[in-house]
Amino acid sequence: MEFNPTDSGGKSGFDLLPDGTYDIEVLEAEERTSAKGNEMIALTIQASHPEGYPVRIWDYLVSVSAAVFKIEQFCAAAGLEDKFKAGRLLGDDCVGKKLRAKIEIESGRDNYSDRNSIKEYVASGVSRPSGISTQPAESAAPSTPKPIAEEEIPF
Repeated sequence: MEFNPTDSGGKSGFDLLPDGTYDIEVLEAEERTSAKGNEMIALTIQASHPEGYPVRIWDYLVSVSAAVFKIEQFCAAAGLEDKFKAGRLLGDDCVGKKLRAKIEIESGRDNYSDRNSIKEYVASGVSRPSGISTQPAESAAPSTPKPIAEEEIPF
């Protein structure tokens, strides 16, 4: 194996993003069954850190009534409203989608480190320039749906 050691730059895709709204892209979307037997799509998402390097985030769209709001947010932000209305979303529908999301730092627990999580997928009716775009967390609208506690997600 050959590689360019100067590509390292000391940064990894596992550094945390500050809380804010980011342009993101879905790199992978795998249809799976959760540990509790529910259909879900496991998303691998990439955003750009304000310092310019890529950061990966993982999110799950789970087909349970308590989490359908997140599927609706994703579909609206990704231009997949027709898929949501039809009640059928496939992993292939998600791959390559570029959209926006409010990202936050979630405190680590059970001996795991802090991590980034998707607080909300943001639908945007206006086109945006390419590249990174962040907004401070304070600009988030207070009407954001209450997130589901991790222990409430059945997987």
